[in-house]
Amino acid sequence: MLKKNIVLNERQQDVLREIANMCAGNAATSLSQLLNRKIEMNVPNVHLLRVENVPDVVGGAENLVVGIVCQVFGDAPGVILLLFPQQDARSLAGILTGQKIKNGILTEMDQSAIKEAGSILAASYLNTLSGFTGINLIPSTPGIVIDMAGALIDYILIELSAVCEYALLIDSKFVDADKSVRGNFFLLPNPGSLETILKAIGE
Repeated sequence: MLKKNIVLNERQQDVLREIANMCAGNAATSLSQLLNRKIEMNVPNVHLLRVENVPDVVGGAENLVVGIVCQVFGDAPGVILLLFPQQDARSLAGILTGQKIKNGILTEMDQSAIKEAGSILAASYLNTLSGFTGINLIPSTPGIVIDMAGALIDYILIELSAVCEYALLIDSKFVDADKSVRGNFFLLPNPGSLETILKAIGE
């Protein structure tokens, strides 16, 4: 386990921000091609925080969220987590399917569309990170979980047997012609994986 707090240096922050912006561009292009309409993504910032603080980012441990969970294999294993507050998940499903969400309930088709968007995001981020660092990163097929934010983190740490102390947070925003959807993209690397990534981007 890590013995000390990790703080990103200026070089690491700049590189991670550049990776995040490239990821957003690639993901937006893929989503636009999938939907045959223009989708943009804005990535305002990148942060490193402790895993136990992840629920605070989306309004607290008891806040209901929609999460896309994807394991990462290869040279730097970990977990990718894409979190949407409920209302944003409904808006995103509406953008992706072109249909109104009735009664606030996400149908199987809605969930499938959100999962597809999560898969595109995960692949875009990992491919871009691999290109910068030379680290081999392979995403699994994503799953979707609708639960309270705290329970979702427990699921990742317990059910997936993940050993994550830190999460790399990328604030993401999907923008359609007349809607914007806020989501939080997290990379939860294993302790050894985080050191491998930070060493690679810091050199």
